[in-house]
Amino acid sequence: MAAGIYNFTIEQGATFTRTFKYKDSNGDPLDISEATALRMQIRESIDSDVVTGGTFGLSSGFTIETPAGQTVQNQFTLLMTSAETAAFTFDRAIYDVELVNQGVTTRLLQGKIKLSKNVTR
Repeated sequence: MAAGIYNFTIEQGATFTRTFKYKDSNGDPLDISEATALRMQIRESIDSDVVTGGTFGLSSGFTIETPAGQTVQNQFTLLMTSAETAAFTFDRAIYDVELVNQGVTTRLLQGKIKLSKNVTR
């Protein structure tokens, strides 16, 4: 299954939270309860050697949960603190999210990020 494309804006200096549900092409939930890694990097370009927006993982930004009223653990949430987003200096960047589940690495999401610069500091 190809990675989903999701473009979004981060407000610099504000807490950023997004929740995603991992489903198959029929819309059925895919279990990620045994995931050993969920990771994301933000770079200004695909060729950049510098991670300009940080690296996020299960111990630093991502959590995996079971959605309310469901029995399958297929939901993950990304949380960036206001201090993390305040440190971002890019105007536009790219990212992807990879899941390692039962030894298989799958790219779940990819896309572009726009940074909305803050005025009040």
